[in-house]
Amino acid sequence: MPHQHHKELEEALTQKGWCVTVEHPGDDYGISGSWEIQRSTNQPSLFIDFDGFDAMGENLPMEQSYGCGVRGHSDISLYFYRPNRSRVKWRSELKNFVDALDNIRNG
Repeated sequence: MPHQHHKELEEALTQKGWCVTVEHPGDDYGISGSWEIQRSTNQPSLFIDFDGFDAMGENLPMEQSYGCGVRGHSDISLYFYRPNRSRVKWRSELKNFVDALDNIRNG
């Protein structure tokens, strides 16, 4: 259900005033793609990189990514859980992820 995770992530970002301004292609190594996000044109963009390196050493399409992180902030990441598993945990971690973006900008 990665599509659903991407949709929920984008909705959570939007609710906090973030906008996905550009979707960038992956690097053919471990990043399936990236979202460039911005809250204000007065500040530089942040990048959310979607993980997509599978067990066979292939780079997955962005819609099949299994998690994401904030470029330059290795301590901020989010794992996409399987459908109908750990919904409460997913929602909590999604909130924490988006709050962490706010802390980058406000910190």
